[in-house]
Amino acid sequence: MAKPADDNNNEDNWKRAVELLTGYPLPKRSELFNDLRGNDGIPLMHVRLEDLNASYLPGFVSPSGWKTHNTDYTIPFYVPVGDNPSPGTTVYAYRAYITFLGGLAHVVPNGEDEIPATSKTSEVLKNKGIWNNEGDKLDWDTNALVQYVYGSRDVLAHLKTWPHTTHGYKSRSRDVSDAHYVDLLSFTETAKAFDRAVKFFESGALTIGKWDTEDIGEGSDSWDGTSAAIFKELIHKLARNYEGYADQVNGKGGTGVAITIDNVTVTSEPARALAAAQRVLLEQVTNLYNAWEAWRAESNPQRWLYDMLQAARLHVLENQHARTDLDADYYYNGMYGTNTYTMVTKEDFVSEIVIEGKPYGKPTDIATWKAIGEEAIRRWDQSVQDWLSTAGAKAIVAVYDAFTAAQKAFDTSLTDKDKGDLSEIASKVEADAAKKEAAAAAAAARAQADADRAEAKARADADRAEAKARADADRARADADRAEAKARADADRAQA
Repeated sequence: MAKPADDNNNEDNWKRAVELLTGYPLPKRSELFNDLRGNDGIPLMHVRLEDLNASYLPGFVSPSGWKTHNTDYTIPFYVPVGDNPSPGTTVYAYRAYITFLGGLAHVVPNGEDEIPATSKTSEVLKNKGIWNNEGDKLDWDTNALVQYVYGSRDVLAHLKTWPHTTHGYKSRSRDVSDAHYVDLLSFTETAKAFDRAVKFFESGALTIGKWDTEDIGEGSDSWDGTSAAIFKELIHKLARNYEGYADQVNGKGGTGVAITIDNVTVTSEPARALAAAQRVLLEQVTNLYNAWEAWRAESNPQRWLYDMLQAARLHVLENQHARTDLDADYYYNGMYGTNTYTMVTKEDFVSEIVIEGKPYGKPTDIATWKAIGEEAIRRWDQSVQDWLSTAGAKAIVAVYDAFTAAQKAFDTSLTDKDKGDLSEIASKVEADAAKKEAAAAAAAARAQADADRAEAKARADADRAEAKARADADRARADADRAEAKARADADRAQA
């Protein structure tokens, strides 16, 4: 896994941690409120102002606040005549009607409520103009915020309970993909596989060791040659190496044991390391869930907006309504039979909305309400950073350390205890066979030469005997011819 960032202040470590540990994708925190804006882009709320066309109205201040005048929140305020009012300046009554976007009806925003996932269009609220008489219908969407706030909580709750997997998990229009799901019990299966590997090598070492002590094919001509010699050496090599593989996989201190989260006992070093990492993952998932539960009271950004509006209204009541008075002069409207009063400022009348000592501007300016909404988001975001991102950063570091420690239990590759090269054995056997073949060929050549010489001698002796026989026959015929000639000559002389 990737190494945790050294600077966590600028990281959304809650998003990183949840996605790392569960595979559940979260939207970017910086984009959660893009679709939660009222008229002229005011965050979290729609604000409409009403000019009540009067200086003095009985019951103007009350009721105000939460769920008054058929809307979510109202703030009555005075607007003085002129930019720099002095005591005695006439003021006129206005009221701000504020609609919370995406909130629950009739429930004061708090951590115990839950913002519903919705995509809504209001035909009544306009998207432009603080007097609500301009623009088109207003649209807003809470899905991204709901996925980030409640989707992260739900997937953590899901993973920390049996069977500890997010495979196929779907919630709040977001799915955990097959490529990114987390299955904590897969650590158990992998650990068991390493234990089986150790047992396989140990059993193989015993079995092949027995073969190695026997004279395989001894005395059989069919076992002569390169292949047979290599096979014999391979048996010896495997017996040695299986023993070494078992030692390497089992690791140092191989007699230890570990218990997985599903109560499986494992013994090999890699298996124990996986069991330890598995427990850290489950522990961090639980820690993140507990961090969310501790943060619950601050989880709803509308709670921050509500608190700010409460502070704004109280400041207005204290620094406007409490610092105005009826004008000493009033006139009588005889036509309607009513007295008309005028409200004027007193000393220290404040025209701006001030929250916790910070001025946000005049209530008739759209920028004032934008600033309040942005500050509510900033406070909520800081709360996320303080509670969730801090817990996320700790979880990321803990998981990184756990995997780093586990990695030490795994060799990158198994090394041979017997490093003999089978090719060298094959070369030696082939060389010996070549020598034997050459010797046999030389012996055969010598035998052939002896046979050839014997045959040549026999043939020469026969030729000499035949030549002698012919010579003897020729001499015998010559002697016969001479005897016959002599006899004929003697006869001729005798006749003569």
